[in-house]
Amino acid sequence: MVVGHRGNPTRHPDNTLAGVLSGLEVADAVEVDVRMSSDGLLVLAHDPYVGGKPVHATPWADLVGSDGRPLCQLEEALAVPGRVCIEVKNIPGEEGFDPHGRVVLLAASRARPTDVIAGFYWPDLDLIRSRAPEVATCLVVGVGGSPADAVSYAGERGHAAISVDHTLIDGSLLELASAAGVRVMAWTVDDPRRARELFAMGVTAIISDDPESLRDVRSAR
Repeated sequence: MVVGHRGNPTRHPDNTLAGVLSGLEVADAVEVDVRMSSDGLLVLAHDPYVGGKPVHATPWADLVGSDGRPLCQLEEALAVPGRVCIEVKNIPGEEGFDPHGRVVLLAASRARPTDVIAGFYWPDLDLIRSRAPEVATCLVVGVGGSPADAVSYAGERGHAAISVDHTLIDGSLLELASAAGVRVMAWTVDDPRRARELFAMGVTAIISDDPESLRDVRSAR
């Protein structure tokens, strides 16, 4: 699959409903970032601050995105037909971090059968496996992380996939993942040549800032 990174950023601002709609027109799925506002709503936001306001401590009505509109809510994005990778931004050390997993469990309760929940904080995803095992989960490998360790962890705990910086992906990792029954998503790839290499190696999905440019590569596969 080709996945639009935060929607379709070549045409619309990140994590907006317009971006989600546009991304699903040209890609197989879109990826969005999710945080919780102070009034308990799941909103699309990559950074912990939006317009200088902390997302976790600000009500949704006061959170305005770069497009001048209130932040898109996750439920709005999921009302659109199409697959969505929901990356929950609940990261230790950031303001608003929730060690109890409320954000990820709420996101999982909204996910449809074709959606997947992803995150850097793996205990959150373990919580989904124990509370909502029907929801697919994906471990995001952070800077300095080990993709091989992520494959092992995912295989042992029942996570469907790992999401990895494409520069860390090679044939040996794909062989390891295949043996463990774990799918691999690559980010962030805009070069069609690199996309062809990754698909040939066996990655399941490529996350791209320019998903429209990779449509021909996807079709050829």
